Amino acid sequence: MLELPEVEVLRKDLEKEVVGKKVKDVIVETAALVTPFHSKRPDFVKALVGRKVEAARRRGRVLFLDLDDERTWIIDPGDSGYLHRETANEAPGGDTHLAVSFTVGGAIHLSEPGADVSARTGVVATAEALEVAEVAPDALDPLDDNPTWMEFGRFLQAADQPLKLLLTDPSVIAGIGPIYSDEILWEAGLRHDRSSASLSTQEVRRLYRAMQEVLQAAMKAAGSGLDESDAETSVDDDGEAAEHLHVFGREGLPCHRCRQPIARTRIKKGIYTFHCPQCMI
Repeated sequence: MLELPEVEVLRKDLEKEVVGKKVKDVIVETAALVTPFHSKRPDFVKALVGRKVEAARRRGRVLFLDLDDERTWIIDPGDSGYLHRETANEAPGGDTHLAVSFTVGGAIHLSEPGADVSARTGVVATAEALEVAEVAPDALDPLDDNPTWMEFGRFLQAADQPLKLLLTDPSVIAGIGPIYSDEILWEAGLRHDRSSASLSTQEVRRLYRAMQEVLQAAMKAAGSGLDESDAETSVDDDGEAAEHLHVFGREGLPCHRCRQPIARTRIKKGIYTFHCPQCMI
C-alpha cells in the first residue's frame, strides 16, 4: 500500500512531469478501474482526451489532477496500485490497467498486481471531487494541514481512540496506514493501545514531532515516485525490512533503541501492529 509519504512524492513528480501537458490518448485495460465514477469506459476516455492538466493536488492517499474545464481527474491507488512513467508508445504491461499519454511525449501508467483491482480513477466536477472520491472532509492531513502541536493535542483529546486505530482511521487522519502508524508510535515511544486522550503534554509533543519526522524521512527514502513506486516500500531488495523502518516487518529482530525483540500483535481482525514491548509505554 502506498501511504501518505509515497503519494506526496508522486504528487510532486506529477506536478513536475504532467502539469501543463495535454492528454493525447487514453487506454483503459480494466473497466473496473473507472466504473466507480463512469458507467462506461468511453465516458472516461472522452472526458480526459484533449484536456490540459493545470494542477496536481492530494488529500490523504488520493491524487487530484485539475483539468482546464473545471473538472478533476481523480487517481486513487487503492490497496496496491502504483503510477509509473513510460514512453508514449510503450504498450501496457500485464498488470497495467490504465495508460495515459501526452501530446508532448511521455506517458503514465496505473498498474496493480493481482486479479482484484482496488485502484480507482475518473473525471468529475472539481467542486465535487473530494466528496465523490469519498475523502473525509474533516480528517486531518498531517502534511497539508500542518497543525501546531497544541492544536494537535486538542485533536487527540477530542478523538479519544487507541493510538494505532486513530492513526489508521481515514475518517480521522488521512493517508497513514499500517507501516507509518507503527513507525510514528515507535519514534514517539508510545504503545499502540494508549488512548489519545490520556497523553501528557510531553507525550503529545513527542507524538507530534515523531509524525512530522517519520513522514519527512519516508518521503526522502521514497526517491522519485514515478520511477520507484512499483517497489515494495516496506522491504529492501533482499526482502528484509527497509532501512528507514524501525519496527514494521521486523518481528523478532532487536529494537534499534533498546535491543529487545520487536513483537507483532493482533489488535483486531485484519489489523496488526509491530512494536517494542520494552521501550514503548
